[in-house]
Amino acid sequence: MSLFDHARRLAQPLVLMALRIANTAAKFLLALYTARYLGLAELGVYGLLVGATTLIPAVLGLGTTDWVMRHLVTMPRDEAIASIATRLALPTLLHVVGQPLIWLGNYLLGGPVPWPLLIICGLVLFLEHIASDTNDLLVGRGRIMLANILFFMRAGLWPPVVIVWGLIDPSARTLECLLLGWLGGLVLVWITLAAHLFSQKRWRAVGMRLPWIASGVRASVPFYIKDLTGAASLYLDRFVLSLFLGLELTGVYTLFWSVANVLHNLTVFSVIQPKLPNLIESGQQADPAAFRALERKIQIEAGTWIVVLATGASVALFVLLPFLQRPTLYDHLAIFWIVLAATALRAAADGYGFVLLALHRDTAIAVISVAGAVASIAFNVALIPLLGIAGAALAYLLTSGGLLAVRYRVTRNA
Repeated sequence: MSLFDHARRLAQPLVLMALRIANTAAKFLLALYTARYLGLAELGVYGLLVGATTLIPAVLGLGTTDWVMRHLVTMPRDEAIASIATRLALPTLLHVVGQPLIWLGNYLLGGPVPWPLLIICGLVLFLEHIASDTNDLLVGRGRIMLANILFFMRAGLWPPVVIVWGLIDPSARTLECLLLGWLGGLVLVWITLAAHLFSQKRWRAVGMRLPWIASGVRASVPFYIKDLTGAASLYLDRFVLSLFLGLELTGVYTLFWSVANVLHNLTVFSVIQPKLPNLIESGQQADPAAFRALERKIQIEAGTWIVVLATGASVALFVLLPFLQRPTLYDHLAIFWIVLAATALRAAADGYGFVLLALHRDTAIAVISVAGAVASIAFNVALIPLLGIAGAALAYLLTSGGLLAVRYRVTRNA
């Protein structure tokens, strides 16, 4: 291996971490900007939309992402391109059918959601959905750098533009302008993907593998259950909060969740997920000791990052609270510590989720996810009316801790 290759291998993790830090910092600053200049209610609406960008792919993806990822690892390039195109055609068709039904419902109800806002949100949800799926599929192909660059475009590039725009022009401090910035970042992603597809004539390999994806839908039932229940357990709390306590307290919870989620994003997507192809490959070999050694190495690295990032998130919040000028945040500061602890447990639990995927424990993945979702629903519905916003935080903590304990136990028995 040449000196250049060694330098590239050493530089890639640093670049990936820098991109993920930039993404996380941008979303973090956007949450602060929204809370300070738009309001906690607007932050609550934004938080609900972010939740929808996870819930909708879980519903419309039919669980096929993990199944396709596992096949992409060893596919020839042309076959992989056709497989990815087929996989992305599935949610595209469902959006084309489903979104007009939502527009019709809004029209029949007299337009409770303003049409410009509804159209922008619909475009964001569609483009974010297929961009998110593309990111996962590129990771499955080992195209970690390209996946992270595209993720930066849709997560880290546009928030600073929106923030600067709003700081310069007070009339731009609206939810609509924020969403237009998000939409612009997604359009840039798809322009870049189109350019990549046309380079080296990759577009020639685009095709539809309909029997293949049909077999994938049937085989992906456990993953579908996992996706649905996982998304519900993660984002249900803010929807229940908005129902019982209104948008302002939803905004408080969203801000604390956004600060704590820095820990999850950097640990799971910069430390653990890039090693998923290696885990899958190792899991397919007849060498359990080598697999456990790789797993242990990843766990140690992830655990170190969790401690460092939890400390950093705590310091950052206390530095920035005076800037926000929102007394309501001080009134509920204890909620942050619960959310931070829950997020650390969730990051660790997701790490063991990747281990289960690599070990082909599909049924266990589904069963655990269902149990987690049921527990989350039960905790949220019981605790939020009783304890308010503290109930949502406690439900998050209990669900994350339970998922970690069960996933760890199942991986030990694999």
